[in-house]
Amino acid sequence: MRERVDARTSGGHVAVVGVWDPVSDAQAAFFRDTVSAAEDKGLSVLVVTLDPDPVAILRGPQTRPAFQDVEYRLWFQAQCGVQSRLVISLSRWEVEQEGASLILNGLRRHVKVEEFLLGQGQSLGRGVRGSASTIQKYCDRLGIRVAVTDRYRSPVRVNDARDHLCKGELSSARKLLSQDFYCARPASGERTMSWPPGTYTALPLDVPMRHHALDRPAVELPLTPCPGGSRLRWPDGSPPWLAFVAGPGDRSGAPDGRRTEGMPWHAP
Repeated sequence: MRERVDARTSGGHVAVVGVWDPVSDAQAAFFRDTVSAAEDKGLSVLVVTLDPDPVAILRGPQTRPAFQDVEYRLWFQAQCGVQSRLVISLSRWEVEQEGASLILNGLRRHVKVEEFLLGQGQSLGRGVRGSASTIQKYCDRLGIRVAVTDRYRSPVRVNDARDHLCKGELSSARKLLSQDFYCARPASGERTMSWPPGTYTALPLDVPMRHHALDRPAVELPLTPCPGGSRLRWPDGSPPWLAFVAGPGDRSGAPDGRRTEGMPWHAP
């Protein structure tokens, strides 16, 4: 298991674990409400992001591609006031054989956990090892409160949108979810994507925003085949963010390559 701290604050925390993809207004409201309730108790919030999605690890990344780059999910959490953010990456063996204790031990290495928020029906592993009862027993032993929450509802048509994404139909997927798909510039200049290979249209941005400024032209980016999906090479001279708006599977073709408006999706 690999752990990466994106941000961390001292003191006690309310912790919550998820994949958090795609983002949504409801997710933003959940984060804000959780932060507000934690502050009333004198606590901060730790959001743990599982990346890759454990389901994608088991089924294959191309069968369950990510909508949003993990860096955008972390950015989104920060805009909602989340004080501590941690990314956990699991191996296939860990997903299949380990349970809740692996993830809970991992997050406790970084912050003091006073309370754990457990979603309705949520597990942290397969079978009994990841079950809610196992999580409760683990937390009881350490004096960590467990609260069960409804969390939030995912976008209604997320499965339909993912089907479009699997076929490179970004325009259709973004319309269903009312959001563009963001990617942050990797330090190496290259990133492996779970999207199908082909030519994509993206808007270069300094930061993700509600209405994309049109002072920069859209760019056409080839994603080349590689194990696990495709490889993105960051365009020379481009700013730190790209908002993807169309893909090779869109029937009408990519939008205008010179000036393209983004979706009216807002920063939380």
